[in-house]
Amino acid sequence: MLFAVKIYDIENSGPLRDQYRDAHLDYIAGFEDHTMFAGPILTEDLQTELGSHRLIDLPDRAAVDKHIEDEPYVIGGAQYGPEVHRWSASVPYTWRDCPRIEDNVQYLIHAIDKPDSDALRDELRAEHDAYQTSVESLYVTRGPLLSDDGERQTGSLMIIDVPDLAAAKDFWENEPFVKGGLFERVEFYGWRFGRVFDKFKL
Repeated sequence: MLFAVKIYDIENSGPLRDQYRDAHLDYIAGFEDHTMFAGPILTEDLQTELGSHRLIDLPDRAAVDKHIEDEPYVIGGAQYGPEVHRWSASVPYTWRDCPRIEDNVQYLIHAIDKPDSDALRDELRAEHDAYQTSVESLYVTRGPLLSDDGERQTGSLMIIDVPDLAAAKDFWENEPFVKGGLFERVEFYGWRFGRVFDKFKL
């Protein structure tokens, strides 16, 4: 069962992150076989870490909650406030084999649908699918966020690989779901592959 897990850094937690970094890296390495992608979320200029994000395959929500509870950054007080969503992968990639151009940068987009917008999502789907095909080479990964029971699509989550922020913004502003007003909340982050999950640095 796939989950999107976002955990925020506590403000000014840099010294704590440094203190617990080795334990954190060892911990997430222990979940390598379960992890599709993992790395820090960043400000749009890619300069400041805001937290961490991982796409992970675990048996159920209880296993995800336990995974977060045992995260050294959480235990050490450097991170808080996890947000967890069911997720479905629309492309088959993981960090090991995803399309990616060396020296490009990555952005993670986490968008939540407006309430009662199933009909609008369906109405925009054909145009959305055509757009995705036209920009397929940009996707590191993508897929819908799901309701807790996995029955409904409730948002979208993707990581894209682009030359710069301008290219990322252009990609997003031309997405039919965006132009059609589907989303109630959009979080647009810089992102990078975590040290354990970066095929260019192994």
